[in-house]
Amino acid sequence: MKCPRCSNTDPNYFYKGSRGYYCRKCIAFKRVLIKEEIEPEPYTISGDGEYQLAFELTPFQKEVVKDLITSVKETDVLLYTITGAGKGDLVIPLISEYLKEKKRVCYAISRREVVIELAERYKRAFKGSKVVKVCEGYTDELYGDLIVCTTHQLYRYLKLFDLIILDEVDAFPFRGDEVLNNIALNALNSDGKIVYSTATIDEEIEKLMNKRPLRVLRLDRRPHGKPLVRPKVIVGPDVILYMVLVYIMYKEKKQVIIFVESIRSCKKLYHILKLFFSVTLVYSSLEERNINIQAFKAKKYQFIIATSVLERGITIEGVDIVIFKRFDKIFNKAAIIQMAGRAGRSFKDPYGKVYILTKDNDKEIKGALKEIDDANKVYLL
Repeated sequence: MKCPRCSNTDPNYFYKGSRGYYCRKCIAFKRVLIKEEIEPEPYTISGDGEYQLAFELTPFQKEVVKDLITSVKETDVLLYTITGAGKGDLVIPLISEYLKEKKRVCYAISRREVVIELAERYKRAFKGSKVVKVCEGYTDELYGDLIVCTTHQLYRYLKLFDLIILDEVDAFPFRGDEVLNNIALNALNSDGKIVYSTATIDEEIEKLMNKRPLRVLRLDRRPHGKPLVRPKVIVGPDVILYMVLVYIMYKEKKQVIIFVESIRSCKKLYHILKLFFSVTLVYSSLEERNINIQAFKAKKYQFIIATSVLERGITIEGVDIVIFKRFDKIFNKAAIIQMAGRAGRSFKDPYGKVYILTKDNDKEIKGALKEIDDANKVYLL
């Protein structure tokens, strides 16, 4: 037996109910019978697929777009770019090609906040097409010309899509999760293609590359042509790190995202700093998280204390970054690169500042600095 949704073949996960065998490995995503015939939802693409960008792609971006459209006709693709290179914009011409051919497209990413932001961006780009977001709080409407969803929501779309763009494949919870990976693959129809997208390659992605034939397309330049911001590392005991944080906040004129490693740290720091600074907070289980993010974007606060919920995908122009790394193995190399990559994304402010406050300049920090330096070598050529 083989599960049609998660591809499990381990007999220990199969259970015979009143209607037949079903898989318990992916039971959290709703029961599916093993012998059940999977018929895709019979909906058609009604939009024109035309798109309009608020800016022109750079020559480097256009070259990658050209290679991407050509490559997907033949094989799956890994789109590997530095943070801030515009992955979400690079795939717009490819999406357009598919929609014009009345083919079904999905853009999937792990974070709910990013789904909401991307769906709004794509609505502006594809004015003649129906863009639907599917994530927590938005599951009443499931079908449209372009579906933007969290990776978990892909369980709803067995054997459906001609193209899936799977972004941030190195991020939690998708990273290393065999069930989620197979659910994504089984959301493709028999001729469907997948574009994996990431800014950091780790051992999990290398395993993926060994399992599936992938053409790797790389882009090491941000649209404004400036290098990635190299973080300044400050090492010391807790008391010194807190003093440095307060000093940075007092002298800062710009908005700042302060990344911390846990919800507990986020709450604790917020309750102290709100007495002295204009500050809000955000973490995954906070009911007001979207309200707080939008308030920060509207510049109602100078500082926002965040867990990894703001680590990826969301662009807030003109911010500096503080990474408060007090514990080992919480913020790994990829997370540090992504958090640092929130700075310097604006044409008006392409540089920015990034501070890492840490008790130990460990291998994760050193690895992140090396990868940033390697990516910036293109500017030395």
